[in-house]
Amino acid sequence: MRIAGFYFICSITIGILQIIDGILLVLNKGSFNTFNLTVASIEFLWVPVCIAMIFLCKRIKVSLLSPVSYIIYNALGWGIGVFLAPQNQDASITVIPIWAAVIGAGFGVYYVIINDRFFRKLL
Repeated sequence: MRIAGFYFICSITIGILQIIDGILLVLNKGSFNTFNLTVASIEFLWVPVCIAMIFLCKRIKVSLLSPVSYIIYNALGWGIGVFLAPQNQDASITVIPIWAAVIGAGFGVYYVIINDRFFRKLL
């Protein structure tokens, strides 16, 4: 159960980073900065951890909701990004649509809540 607890704490942290990331993107009108790039990299690196947790969750009898929802969210984000990329004529300027930033922050809130709930069940 220590692995699950560590996973849930890290997931809560990632959710908080997603909330801050979304707020900063909205305040900056979708303009990317170093913090946003760092959070995007962390989110990308979290996907393999979630994939591993799917297999571990089956063994340790913990809900699959957290890792599965994160993988779906991330895959949809990449899909939307690929769809929106051709619309940006100047590749040197990356602007994230405000609606995407709001959805990202909303997912962060959801991710914090579910992982906090699962972590509290372990205690």
